[in-house]
Amino acid sequence: MTRARLVLVLAVITLGAFTFRAQSPVPTTAYRFQQIQAGIYSAIGTGTMNVGANSAVIVNRDEVVIVDAHITPESARVMLRELKSITDKPVRTVINTHFHFDHANGNQIFQPPTEIIGHVYTRNKLLSPDIMRVGTFADALVALPNNIQNLKNQVAAERDASAKANLERQLRVQEAYAEQVKEVRPTPPTVTLEKQMTLSRGDREIRLLFVGRGHTGGDVVVYLPKERLLCTGDLLLTTNTPFAGDGYVNEWPDTLEKLRAIDFDDVIPGHGEPFKGKEKISYWQAFLRDLWQQASKLHDQHVPPADAVKQIDLTAHKAHFPTITGVGVGVNAAAVARMYAVMERRAD
Repeated sequence: MTRARLVLVLAVITLGAFTFRAQSPVPTTAYRFQQIQAGIYSAIGTGTMNVGANSAVIVNRDEVVIVDAHITPESARVMLRELKSITDKPVRTVINTHFHFDHANGNQIFQPPTEIIGHVYTRNKLLSPDIMRVGTFADALVALPNNIQNLKNQVAAERDASAKANLERQLRVQEAYAEQVKEVRPTPPTVTLEKQMTLSRGDREIRLLFVGRGHTGGDVVVYLPKERLLCTGDLLLTTNTPFAGDGYVNEWPDTLEKLRAIDFDDVIPGHGEPFKGKEKISYWQAFLRDLWQQASKLHDQHVPPADAVKQIDLTAHKAHFPTITGVGVGVNAAAVARMYAVMERRAD
């Protein structure tokens, strides 16, 4: 896989896809607040701007807790404005499930008395001077001009009026994002945890739990025991294949097993629609174990990551991960390189 292809894949995975159906009316807001239980919402992007990830919105007696701050300061500001459609209470707590830019680049707009809470690993990552030069954010920024040019080319070539209008909307979103991202100044959590923390907000108990490494080295899940609801960040998603470019694929299945032990019914994931139950845990564990086994074999054969990715066959899992359309799909060279680094004890 060429570097250009790699950064394109990373951009698609981490920025999130925003598509428009030809027959659907164009949304007028950036977020759709889907109520899961009384006072608890999943904030999902509608496609009118690049928001990156989902947020969970927890409206308590006196204030609001938000889980994840979206992809830019502007996307976070828009969420706060649109949040007024469901509550006039102030946001006093933001929780980062992990350090990735699509979840944490909105942090900078939240000033005291609002607290930003995350794992100590997340704080250290966001404090790193390399955060904007190396890694997923840097790769996505490199890919952005090519993504915009590709959309311009598609707009110019498209002859169907409806499809052309959809592409033009996507282009406007990407061009706006290219301007919005210039404002980003990575901002770390102001309060950290290592294993767990409990927040009491009125009569609501909110537990922040680190149950093990997986998607990153500092994934925090947010658990509401009374409501039996879990916010998983990117440890467990809806149908997306796991992004492993900063992960610990060898440890991830065991971390998911610890999630299984938690008493929950509702899940608000970091991407995709909310869902119920624990069935997806088994699907993810099978995918990750297969990926690690195949990558380990190729590593032992000294196959470079860019060549290994072409040989990894994850099609056995396509029933649960529909984006897997063939051999070499469902993983990228960055993930393979990361797994090699973990195997060789070079990963942070």
